[in-house]
Amino acid sequence: MNYYYDIILNWNDLAYAFFEWNETDYLELIKKIPLIKVKHKVFLDIINNIIKIDEEFLSTLKDKTLVSNKKNFEKIEYAALFTDTKSVIAIEFNESGLSISRSNLLVEDELNVLEVMYGLKETTFNYELIKGISKDNTLRQIRDAKKLILLEINNLYENKDEDKLKYLYYEYKKEKVDNIDYIYESIKNDLNVDFNQDILKLYYIIKLSYHKV
Repeated sequence: MNYYYDIILNWNDLAYAFFEWNETDYLELIKKIPLIKVKHKVFLDIINNIIKIDEEFLSTLKDKTLVSNKKNFEKIEYAALFTDTKSVIAIEFNESGLSISRSNLLVEDELNVLEVMYGLKETTFNYELIKGISKDNTLRQIRDAKKLILLEINNLYENKDEDKLKYLYYEYKKEKVDNIDYIYESIKNDLNVDFNQDILKLYYIIKLSYHKV
């Protein structure tokens, strides 16, 4: 089996592009991970779907991935880098062979992986497509901001915190409105339009409202 060494990964349900990685993400320094070259069609299946690999192939990955944890090394039970020589993705599997998390690579790491791939033989294995991964071209930061705003206004509305709803709306729109139903529906509707500076401002106002002075 072929391996790649010293690479940064950011495991998530979705493989976020490196420029969408957040400061709060838990990044892992992978000291060693299996490197699997596959056909382009197989690679497309891997990146676009949750898959389940066969038991035989899964067993070849067992305990082969090492993570640097300051003073020692830990093992990821089942993981590998997959590439079609054009792109690379890291996939982690559970003990049943189901893909459970994934990570894109930093640009420099991906280029380095692609450099060593051309002389390697393709690996074939059996796998099952479980379900497709939904594609959302909205930047992660925008999705997170909208999610936080919706969570906050839902909570305030359900708990009848009228003062804070009015405060947020005034800071957001610079309008004094007493109708809580109108405020709630107005903000919800705004979240469905293109992201803009006003919505971004509301996001930061909500975050700041939880900071203790």
